[in-house]
Amino acid sequence: MNVLVLDVGTSSMRGILFSAEGAALASAQCPYRADYMEDDGVEQSPSDWEEAMYGIFRSISAEAMAKHADIDAVSITAQRSSVIPVDRDMIPLHRAIMWQDKRSAKICRQLECENEEIFRRCGSKANTVFSAGKMAWFRKYRPDIYKNTYKFTGVADYLVYLLTGNLCTDYTYGSRTLLMNIYTHKWDADLLKLFEVEEEKLCPLVPPGSVSGYLGKDAAERTGCREGIPVITAGGDQQCGTIGQGVVQEGFLSVTAGTGGFLITAVEEIPKNLQPNVICNVSSIKGQYILESSVLTCCSAFDWFCRNFYEECSYEEINRIVEKTPIGSNEVVCLPYFQGRSTPDWNYGATGMFSNITLHTGKADLLRALLEGICYEIQNGIDVMKEYVDVKHILINGGLANSDVFNQMQCDVCDIELIRRGETDATARGALMVALQACGVFTTVQEAFQCISRQDKVSFYHPDRDKKEKYQKCREKMNEIYHNLYM
Repeated sequence: MNVLVLDVGTSSMRGILFSAEGAALASAQCPYRADYMEDDGVEQSPSDWEEAMYGIFRSISAEAMAKHADIDAVSITAQRSSVIPVDRDMIPLHRAIMWQDKRSAKICRQLECENEEIFRRCGSKANTVFSAGKMAWFRKYRPDIYKNTYKFTGVADYLVYLLTGNLCTDYTYGSRTLLMNIYTHKWDADLLKLFEVEEEKLCPLVPPGSVSGYLGKDAAERTGCREGIPVITAGGDQQCGTIGQGVVQEGFLSVTAGTGGFLITAVEEIPKNLQPNVICNVSSIKGQYILESSVLTCCSAFDWFCRNFYEECSYEEINRIVEKTPIGSNEVVCLPYFQGRSTPDWNYGATGMFSNITLHTGKADLLRALLEGICYEIQNGIDVMKEYVDVKHILINGGLANSDVFNQMQCDVCDIELIRRGETDATARGALMVALQACGVFTTVQEAFQCISRQDKVSFYHPDRDKKEKYQKCREKMNEIYHNLYM
C-alpha cells in the first residue's frame, strides 16, 4: 500500500509518496509565504494552498506513474489554528488569518478574568494563537464577513473539502480553538458563549486518523489520482511530527525548531495537577493527549536575521561564524520574542530585543545571541514539562535541527543527550503512520513506528559538562531581563 502524505507547513507544502514500509517513492515541494502586516496581522490567500496542493499531486502522480507505483490513500497533516471563513459555496470570504496573527490580543485580554474556566475546559488560556480569538475578531471588526460565514475552516479542513466534498475537523485541530472541551471532545457551549461564536459555524468534529471522505471525480481529474481513494485526516503538524520523531509513549519529549518552536510530550491522561503554564491538546494517537510548550519564533527569527545581515552567506558559512563566536556572545543577550511570548505566561506584548550592545559588538555576536536566546527559551519550556513528566529522552527536529552547531548548543544548554532521527520529514512520516493504522495495515500507531523507524539514521548529541554553567548563567540573565521588563 502506498500513501501520499500532504504536509502543509507555514512556509511551504510538501508531498511525499510513501510505501507501507516508509520508503519515499516520490516527492514534491512548493514554497509560499504569508504576509506580515504592520498591525500585527498575518494573512495568506487560501489559493496558495489550493494551487500548491494540486501542483504537488500532479507532480507526484506523474512520477508515480513512471515508476508503476499506485497511490492508494491520501493523508493530510497541516499547520494548526489558522482560520478561513467560507460561504455556503465554500468560497473563501477573506484571506486566511494565520496562527501568528495577533490582532485578537484585545479580545483575549478582555477574557483574562475567565482564564481559569477556559483552561479547565480546553487545556489553554485565552491567547492570540488559537483560532477562537480570530473568529471573534471577525465578529467584532469584520461583521459583514462574520455574518456571511457558513463555516470557519482550518487549512486542513479546507483542503479535505476540495478533495472530497466533505466538511470536518479532527480533535487535534479542535483542541487548538479554545472552543472544544478536551474531556468530552465536543464543542463546549460555555466556551462558545464566551467567544460569541455559534456552533453551526464550526465543522463537525471527528477523531484523528479518520477517513474524512474519498477523492471526488473533479479532484481526481485535477490531481491525476484515482477517484475513490480514501483521504485521511492525520491531525495537526506538530502532533504528527512528534509521532514521526518517536514520541509514542510517556518519557519522550520532542523539540521541533521550525518556523516556531514546539515542545511536546505524550501523556496517557490529562494530568490531575495540570496548570496553565503548559498547553494540553489531543494527540493524533487515539486515547492519548500531548502537553505542549511553544516558542513563537525560531526559524522565522533566524531567517529574518540572515536576510537582513547575512544575505550573501551560505548556511555553512553562518554555522562557522556561530561556532567561532564565544559562549555568551560577548555579553550580548537576546530576548527571542519577535511575535510575543506564549507559554508559560502568554505575553502578547513581548518583543524581540538585543541588550548589552556596545561599540565592540559585531553582528556575529547578535547572531549567536539570537540562537542562544532560542535555546534558553526552549530550555525554559523543558523545565516546565518536567513538572508533569519524567523526561528521559529529548528528540529534535525542524529546520534549525539541520545545523549541528545549533543542535550541540541546544544539547549543552539542556545538559541532556539529544537524539535526531531520520531526515527532516518527521511530520510526514507521522502522518503516514496514522494513515497506515487507519487503513488497517498496522493495529496501532506505535506498531507502525516500530516498523518504519527500523532503518532510520540516528544522530546523538552529548552535552559538554564544562559549558553547562556558562550557559546557565546566560539563561538566568535573559530571564532576569524579561522579568524586569514584563513582570
